[in-house]
Amino acid sequence: MKMLNIKYLTIFLFLISIIPNAHSETTVATMDTYWSLTGEITNEYPYSVFITIPEEIEYIEKDLKSSKNFMELTNGESDDDDEEESTDPVTFDITPKSELNGQEGFWIPPYTTANIKMYSTRVDVLTTNEDDDEEDDDEVVRTMEISGPAAYPKTKLIDLSEIIPASKKDKIELDNFKLYVKGSIVKNDTDVLSILIPAPIVLKDYSTCDKFISKYSVNTWVDSYSDWVTDHNELSSYGSTMLDNTLVPVFDLGPGFYKTFDVPALVYTTSSNQELSFSYKMYWYAEEEDTKDIWML
Repeated sequence: MKMLNIKYLTIFLFLISIIPNAHSETTVATMDTYWSLTGEITNEYPYSVFITIPEEIEYIEKDLKSSKNFMELTNGESDDDDEEESTDPVTFDITPKSELNGQEGFWIPPYTTANIKMYSTRVDVLTTNEDDDEEDDDEVVRTMEISGPAAYPKTKLIDLSEIIPASKKDKIELDNFKLYVKGSIVKNDTDVLSILIPAPIVLKDYSTCDKFISKYSVNTWVDSYSDWVTDHNELSSYGSTMLDNTLVPVFDLGPGFYKTFDVPALVYTTSSNQELSFSYKMYWYAEEEDTKDIWML
C-alpha cells in the first residue's frame, strides 16, 4: 500500500510539472543603458566647502500616460505609487578626492567652480505586465482581437537638487549640466517587436535635448511621448473615417496652459534580432533671474 501511494505521488508531481503556468510572463525586450552626467558646482562662500560623493544614484520613477490600445510592459519593479524611487550604483569621477569624518568627497575652495562627472549603467528586462483575458486556463487563444504595440510608460528622473543637496544652500550654485545617455534595445521572446519607449533617463526640468542618429540608422525618435500616445489613441478610435480637421473648432488656450511632463520617445517595429542603438544628450542650465535696469534721474 505504501509503495502504491509513492507511485501515485510520483505521477501527480509529473503532471504538475507539465501543466503550463497560466500567469507566466513573457520577456518582450531587453534594454541596456549607460549614462554620464557632467556639470559645474560653484562655491560662493568665503571659505572652502566639502562635498560628499554618493555611492549610488537615486532616481524618481515617473509614470507616463498610456491606454488600453497598448500592451503595457514592466521591468519588474513595484507599481504601487505614481512616483517611486529606485537606485543604481554610481561612479564619481573627480580629482583630487579627500576624506572628512570618514566620508569620501572633495573640497571646493572659496569663489571657485569645480567640474564633476558621474556615470552608471543599468539593464531593464521588459516583460508583459498583465494576464491575457482572452486566454483560457489551457492558454489556447480563441478570439481574434487586435493586439496593439507594446509600451513601457515609465522613465527615470535625475533631480539635481536631490543628488546634490548642497545646492539648496544659497551660495552653492549649479550650472551647465549635461546628461549623455546611450543604450540598446533587443527583442526577445517575440517574432516581431512593435514598441514605444520614452527616453529612459532624463534630467528633471531639463532645458533642451539633442537626439543623435547615426549615418546608417533609421530615425526612430519622436519629439513627444504624450503626443504620440494621443495621436495613436485618436487613430484607434476613428480609423480612416476621422472627421475633417477643418470642421473641428480650435481652442487657443495660450502657451503653457497645460504644463504636463513629457519626454522624447523611441517608436519602431522590427522583426530583426539585431539591437537598436540610441543616444541623446540633455542640457540643464541655472535659471537666470529677471532683472530690470534702474535709471537714476
